[in-house]
Amino acid sequence: MWKDGSYRLHDLVLHARKKFLRVAVTTNGTLPLDVPSHTIWVSLDGSKETHDHLRSDSFDRVCFNIKTSRHPRVFIHCTLNRRNWRDLDSLAKFVKANPGLRGMTVQFFYPYHQGEDDLSLSPDERRAAVEKLLQLKKSGLPILNSAGRLKAMIDNHWSCHDDILINVNPDGTVTRGCYVKSRGTINCRTCGFTPVAEASGALDFLPGSLYAGWRLFLKS
Repeated sequence: MWKDGSYRLHDLVLHARKKFLRVAVTTNGTLPLDVPSHTIWVSLDGSKETHDHLRSDSFDRVCFNIKTSRHPRVFIHCTLNRRNWRDLDSLAKFVKANPGLRGMTVQFFYPYHQGEDDLSLSPDERRAAVEKLLQLKKSGLPILNSAGRLKAMIDNHWSCHDDILINVNPDGTVTRGCYVKSRGTINCRTCGFTPVAEASGALDFLPGSLYAGWRLFLKS
C-alpha cells in the first residue's frame, strides 16, 4: 500500500536490492505476492478459524494470494500467542502440503505496553510450544527456526546483538537498537523476536543459525 509520489513498494525493493545482498518483505498477504524481493514472509496465525479471529477474516484471501503467486521464495511466519499456539501441528502440515510455500518460521507475541498481555504465553505454555516446535521439526515438518535458538527462547538466555538493528518509523525518525525502543517497554525476559535471536546466533557463528539463514535466503 506504500506510495511516495509515483513510487510504490516494488520500486523501493528494487532500490534496496542495489544496496543489500538480500532483501525480504513481510506482509499480511492480503495483496498479491508479486514484490521483487528475494524472500517474502506471509503472516499466517493458525488455522482458518483462529487466523480469521486474529486477523479480520483474511485467511481465504491470503491462501488465494499464496496459491496464485509466482514468487519462488514464499514462507509463512506465525506469531505464537495464547490463542493460536495449539494450532502449530495443523499449520505446519498446511505449509508442507502447499507447493507454493517453502517453509515456516515463528516468533512469540510480545506485549509492548503494560496491561497488553492477554495474548502472551505463560512460561509453561511457551515451553510447551517450543517442545512442540522441536517435535514437529524433528518429524520432518518445515519449521525453519534453528533448534538451538528455539530452545534459547524458553527463558531468553541468548546473546542479543541489537546493534545490528536500524528501524525507520512511520514518522521518518530512525531508531537504532532494540525494535521495541520507542514502541513500548523493553523487557528482555519476555522477548519473542526469534529473527533477532537467529541473526545474533549467526553473528556468533552458531551452525544452526547459519544453516537457517542459508535455507531462508540462499537455498535454491
